[in-house]
This record gives sequence, structure tokens and C-alpha cells, in this order.
Amino acid sequence: PFEGLAERNNWLGIQIAEDVFGKVMLAAGLAETQIKTWSVDPQVNITKDTLGSVFDQLEDLDAQACLDKALELAKLNLLQ
Repeated sequence: PFEGLAERNNWLGIQIAEDVFGKVMLAAGLAETQIKTWSVDPQVNITKDTLGSVFDQLEDLDAQACLDKALELAKLNLLQ
């Protein structure tokens, strides 16, 4: 669901707050700035000491598992 959100936002210009999965992520407490930053597949902390692709971490997951993983990653990657 996350890569689809990113594609809709990046290519179709659909705002995160207007996207179905974007609304779910925002309601769960993820910051719109973090979601937008992640939408271009940056390297993020996937563990305390390891970087990896955010898309790789969130792919092939059902919506709830993707949301849970995104929340876990958000804790490891707090925006300054």
C-alpha cells in the first residue's frame, strides 16, 4: 500500500491527506512530512545500526502490517 501511495502522490499529484492509505497513516500518527520524505525511497534506519530502503521494508505487506512497520520505522527515524 505504501508504494502505491507514493506513486499516486509523486506521479498523479494526489495529496497524502486525500489518499486512502495516506489517511490511515496520518490517523495513526505518522507525520505528513515523514510520509512525503519516504515517498522517494530514501535510505532509512531499519535497525538502530543499519540503513536500508524504506520501500524494501514496506513492500509485500498487507495494509495493517505495512502500517505497523511504518510506525516502527518512524520511531527509528524521527525527523529533526
